[in-house]
Amino acid sequence: MNISDSEMVIMRAIWTLESASVDQISCKIAASNDWSVATIKTLLGRLVKKEVLTTTKSGRKFIYTPTLSECQAVNLMGQDLLDKVCAKKYANVITNLIDAADLTQESLQEISDALAKKTPACHVSCDCLDKSSECTCDHTSATEKVMETYDGKTNFND
Repeated sequence: MNISDSEMVIMRAIWTLESASVDQISCKIAASNDWSVATIKTLLGRLVKKEVLTTTKSGRKFIYTPTLSECQAVNLMGQDLLDKVCAKKYANVITNLIDAADLTQESLQEISDALAKKTPACHVSCDCLDKSSECTCDHTSATEKVMETYDGKTNFND
C-alpha cells in the first residue's frame, strides 16, 4: 500500500467521517493543514486511482468512501514495512516501533498476548538483496536506518 503522508491525512479524515465530501474533508483537516481545495481534490484523485477510495455522486458533490478500514490499512502498511527489510531484522523493527509508541497497559497486554500465541520459527533466513554470499549485513544499524524519524514520527513515506 503506497500512500504518502499527505494522502494519509486525507484518509484519516475520511475514516473519521466514514464517508465525506471535499468540503467535509477540508473542514476536518483545516486546523492541521493549510491546503487549498484543489490540493485536497488532487490527493483524493490519487487515492481513487489507487483504489483506496470510491466515489458516488450526491447532487453536485462527490462523496468519498474508503474501500478498506483504517485497521486493514495499518496492517497492510506494517506488512509493507516488513517487506522492505531483511527478515532477520524484523525483531529490531518491531522492538523499535514498540519503543517509539505510547502504549497503554491494555495495548501492552494485547502485544504480550500476541507474542504468547506466536509460534517461533526454527530458523529465519536472511533475504537481503545481495544473494551472492552469506549475509554480512549489520542488522542493528540497518534497522536503525529504516527507522529514521521525521519530527519524532516514523516516516513510512514514499
